[in-house]
Amino acid sequence: MVTDKHNYVYWTKFRKDTSPLLRRFLLVTSALFIVAAVLHIIPFYTNQGEIDYIFLFVDLGISGILYLEYLLKNKVPLVVRVFSLIGTTIFISVLSFVRSGLLGTGEISLAFIIISFFVFLPPILSLVSSLLISMLPGIFGIMVYFSWVQFPEFLGIRNNSPREWYFKSVSLIIFSILSGFLIQRLRAKLIKNIVYLKESRSKILKNKKHIDKLAFYDSLTHLPNRYLFENLINNRIEFSKPETFLLLINIKGLRVINALHGISFGDQILTLIGSVLKQFTEERPDTLVASLGGDEFILWIQNSTKTKIEEAIVKFDLNNNQILTPERLGHRLQYRVSGIQFPKDTKHLDEMIRKLSIAMNVAREESLPKLVWFQPGMESKIEREQKLKIYLEKTINQKSFKIAYQEKVDISSGKTIGLEALARWDAPEFGNVPPDEFIPIITKSELIVPFGKCIFEKVISHIPKLLETYGKEIQVSINISPIFFLYPNFNEYIIHCLTEQKIEPKNIIFEITEDVFLDEIETIERIVSELRSKGISVSLDDFGKGYSSLHYMQKIQFDELKIDKSFLDDIANSDRNFLLLESICHLADSLGLKTIAEGIENEDQILRLKQTSCHVVQGYLYSRPEILFD
Repeated sequence: MVTDKHNYVYWTKFRKDTSPLLRRFLLVTSALFIVAAVLHIIPFYTNQGEIDYIFLFVDLGISGILYLEYLLKNKVPLVVRVFSLIGTTIFISVLSFVRSGLLGTGEISLAFIIISFFVFLPPILSLVSSLLISMLPGIFGIMVYFSWVQFPEFLGIRNNSPREWYFKSVSLIIFSILSGFLIQRLRAKLIKNIVYLKESRSKILKNKKHIDKLAFYDSLTHLPNRYLFENLINNRIEFSKPETFLLLINIKGLRVINALHGISFGDQILTLIGSVLKQFTEERPDTLVASLGGDEFILWIQNSTKTKIEEAIVKFDLNNNQILTPERLGHRLQYRVSGIQFPKDTKHLDEMIRKLSIAMNVAREESLPKLVWFQPGMESKIEREQKLKIYLEKTINQKSFKIAYQEKVDISSGKTIGLEALARWDAPEFGNVPPDEFIPIITKSELIVPFGKCIFEKVISHIPKLLETYGKEIQVSINISPIFFLYPNFNEYIIHCLTEQKIEPKNIIFEITEDVFLDEIETIERIVSELRSKGISVSLDDFGKGYSSLHYMQKIQFDELKIDKSFLDDIANSDRNFLLLESICHLADSLGLKTIAEGIENEDQILRLKQTSCHVVQGYLYSRPEILFD
């Protein structure tokens, strides 16, 4: 059954493919019968012989039938067409046999029709039709045998021999079977090859579509990738209007989501975001969106304004979707957006994407999610950062940072009881670069650990001289980055350096900021405990600035609490702020902590501080950071 089904399918496709050839065959055959008809009227012009009007009209009639078949195409049912061809063939052959006993000519015409049947008709139908036509000479043999038909002597003795007619009929039957078998086998192979070629072509086209999809579309979001996006944009650039914009969207916190819920959940979020953006662009033909891979998407927007785009960005909230609710993710899904206007800011796509990336770096530094438009000054800032990064690497390797020391003063006695070590840097080409500029660059460049080691080793090399100047009981505070503080074997490294330089641990205070506790508080507790067991003091720096929590002070035993400058600026003018300061000091006293007020700049602040238990201060009122060595 399967084979029959395949054969039927092959035949149907073959018939469809050979239909134009059959129509041309019919047209040529019709023309040949016209030629035959013309030959019958030649005696009219030569005055030799007689015109055979019967064959003249027969040829014209057959030509008309074939031409009609050509005009009707496939509108006539197959059965009608087959019987009309069979009838026509029989009519011609019988007429030929009866009129003049043209056995050879009739046999040739029958053989021609038999081959035509096998070529253009289905296998079974062509075989039955051929066998029926092959019996025509045998029928004439029977008619001759019973003397129902007798031919004149001048036509030859063989025409009146039944055996001759039987032999021709048998010959046609054998010819029909053999030629049919051969033609059907050849046609079957031809059909299979045609089908195979068509199926191969279909697979090639399907594979090409798949390859194109892999080459031009993001496999996760099914959005155009950067390559296709650039091709589409390059076609639009020539006809774009002045109000055309390019936006870069960066999904914030995707690494955290992958860590908490798995990469597949993060991929699900990206897929959903891609579908949201795709739906947005499908409704707006002037907008194109593409995925740059990972957590970044890019949009091309025409016929809009900066105001409309900014309003749309504010309204665009991914957290409204059920799968992206803050309750499920553990936090709100946020994104950053940078933008550039074409052709105002640049006329080249590569340059636009480069400047978008520059604006995105600025957007990442913004505390609030908003659209950051590219500004010319951003480019110079990035270039400055890149140069500073290169100089920082050299400075760290050469250990050529300078250390400034700011005094900590007891306001009761006016005596210096400690120093804070602060890194200072004179960069080639740029001169003095403030810490709030070069420290973030060091952090982003993953240089914080070698930088921390460089500063620590330089400070402890200065301690012997500092002890000679300020006394043996002086303590030197060193700020430790959270990344360095959590560095493997941090404690072992510190003790090794102190032992090698013969520095007493009691002369060292490590200042750590509260953001270090955002990781594992148990790890911090262990590190601090080990440091204090070796005699090194630990100070909680910038208290009140960021993530203040009594939980930290409850879990970890500190030696010192430094109150941030922002907490002290208004204590002279604000009773509320003063009460908060006084409460912090009482809390520190109850926990056995020494409190230090930093950023003190006027006498009014000192008067207020003298009313509390905090008597150690640090600020410009007493001393500015000063480079004592190098």
